[in-house]
Amino acid sequence: MADLFDISESDTVWDAWLNAVTLLDMLENIQQISQSYDFQQARNKIAKIFMLAESHAIDKKNMRCFCGLSDGEHALLKRKMMRFFKLQVANLKHFTY
Repeated sequence: MADLFDISESDTVWDAWLNAVTLLDMLENIQQISQSYDFQQARNKIAKIFMLAESHAIDKKNMRCFCGLSDGEHALLKRKMMRFFKLQVANLKHFTY
C-alpha cells in the first residue's frame, strides 16, 4: 500500500499534496496511530506549504506570480516544497508497516 503514495520528480505540487493528505486521512482514522502522532500539526504544515505553492502559482502554466522572485528562485521553491511533501509522506509511511 505504501508504494501507492510515492512522489516522483514528474509529479506536480498538487499531486504531492494530494498524496500526503490522502495518506494522512487514512492513517488518522486508525485508533492505534492517532494517539501516537500529531496529525493536526502535520495537517497544518501541509496546508501551509500548499497555500504557499498556490500563492506563487507553482505548476500553474496559465498564471504568473508577481512576487518578484525569478524563475530560478521559483524552481528552487518548488523543489523545496516537493522535498517537504516527500518527507511528510515518508514519515507517514512508517505507520503503514
